[in-house]
Amino acid sequence: VKPGPTLSCEFLRSDGPGYAWPESAAARPIFMPETFSGVGREWANWAEQFEMAADVNNWDEPLKLKFMCLLLSDKAREVYNGLSGSVKGARTVGQMPAPLSVVETPIRRGNSGYLKARIGGCECQVLIDTGASRSVILRKLWLSFTRGVCELTPYEGNVTAANGRGMCILGCWQTTCQLGPLAFVVEFLVSGIPSDEVLLGFDFLSKHGMVVDLGTKTCKIMGRVFPLLDLEPFLRFHFIYNRK
Repeated sequence: VKPGPTLSCEFLRSDGPGYAWPESAAARPIFMPETFSGVGREWANWAEQFEMAADVNNWDEPLKLKFMCLLLSDKAREVYNGLSGSVKGARTVGQMPAPLSVVETPIRRGNSGYLKARIGGCECQVLIDTGASRSVILRKLWLSFTRGVCELTPYEGNVTAANGRGMCILGCWQTTCQLGPLAFVVEFLVSGIPSDEVLLGFDFLSKHGMVVDLGTKTCKIMGRVFPLLDLEPFLRFHFIYNRK
């Protein structure tokens, strides 16, 4: 049984520094989730923690919206403030509408580019897709990179493409991704989709704090700037969590 998300319990003082709680709150919160900046933590995990806190504190709909804004910081708050009212009202349903490591530009969200990389020690071009939730690799490429000797870990969940069709996920593959002199651990979903892409999605961008500038077609990670090749992706992916 997987442990649920932890909640941080804070002793809140009315005269102390820190959060400025909504005036309409009838009582101080009992539990509060940590602030979410969009870097180093998955949105779905934080969203579940937020919903648990809302339930414990008996927040109504207006209070949930106000606390959502207060608990987001940095890039996460910038993205949230730029959303329409109807999208804000959805709160934590589904994934964050846009990756939190994307620099605002006049270019449409979801545009992507390719980076030269080494995945599992094999040279390739990886697609940086700012509209994807999870990193994905094709089964045939996984077999080519590993020669079929690497086992996959089980995967539970549903995955759909942007066209709404379901995707068959064979399992998860954890390996290394090298970008120039930098090396990272990445987890791919292995799928049989009809594409030759190796895709790095939101999970990778947020975990390692990658900033994608769609205006200059570059990405920055750990102080290094890499150019993006301007190619159109074949297919975009969106991860959907199973709620049981």
